[in-house]
Amino acid sequence: MRRGRKKEITAHLEDYLVVVYEITKKQPAARVSQIARRLGVSLPSVTNAMKRLSELGFVNYEKYNMITLTRKGKDRAKVKEEIQRHFRDFFMNVMGLEKSVSDKLSRSFSHYIDESVRERFEKFYEILKDFTTDKAKELEAFIEESKKRVKGEA
Repeated sequence: MRRGRKKEITAHLEDYLVVVYEITKKQPAARVSQIARRLGVSLPSVTNAMKRLSELGFVNYEKYNMITLTRKGKDRAKVKEEIQRHFRDFFMNVMGLEKSVSDKLSRSFSHYIDESVRERFEKFYEILKDFTTDKAKELEAFIEESKKRVKGEA
């Protein structure tokens, strides 16, 4: 690995990783051109990202060959994809935003979410996604719990 480079995955590289995961759910491997089309980037950008992801142990990549995920890559991509899906659904179904806007926002938000935030968001979204008056008490309890957390009481 080159000196001066971080030894961890960046938010930008996670986007590439999720796209490889989405492609490889439908077929055995991904191509640089497919990834470039999905992300709207150049082929050299994808090649550089795949080199880095390979160095970090997230993908199997050799120049001019197909791209597959390692176990480490698949595990990381699954978590990120799930977070993005929940946020995308929230932005579309609760906030009423267009799919393209929801996709961009969900990709951005997913990079800043740790496990505890993900759990709180999922709990909140579960209450809201099929909201009925029966869930009003559950929402009220969630909001009260949130207020206590902010005050350091929970």
